Amino acid sequence: MFIDTNKISEKGLIVSNSFSLDEDMLIEENAFFLDDLKYYVLFNRDGDRIQAKGNIKTVISLRCVKCLDDFELNIDLNFDIILFPVNLVNSESNSISLDEMEYIFYDDNRVDLIKILLEQVNLFIPYDPICKSDCKGICPNCGTNLNHAKCKCENSSKELNFLFNKIKR
Repeated sequence: MFIDTNKISEKGLIVSNSFSLDEDMLIEENAFFLDDLKYYVLFNRDGDRIQAKGNIKTVISLRCVKCLDDFELNIDLNFDIILFPVNLVNSESNSISLDEMEYIFYDDNRVDLIKILLEQVNLFIPYDPICKSDCKGICPNCGTNLNHAKCKCENSSKELNFLFNKIKR
């Protein structure tokens, strides 16, 4: 979905809606959308510079890196970004400067709204998703999910911790 920048008046332009997306649009492996992505965005113009300020709500499924269980992550995030026309980039150079790397660009008076929304969602996803702060993980010996059951090799893991503590000293 593209926003025509020529339609952004001095008062701004408000767009809001919801849509469904494929899980291959999320950068996290084994992640997928459980709900439509709902958004509200206010576009304001200052010359060629465009401010996009809004809110995104959705729910995604992630896999915990400690216990490997799937869990839901409710997303309710606000964002405020500035977009610049791509013609600001020096066309004589094959690379962009460090200052230009901080910018988000639009081309041909069109802003790719889906690209912006997906980028914000992907930035919100934690690097190492954990289902809950007190997740116990899985037993390194037998693979039992310690959130659901006690493992039978608890004594051997105590021995393992004892050995590691000796090594640390």
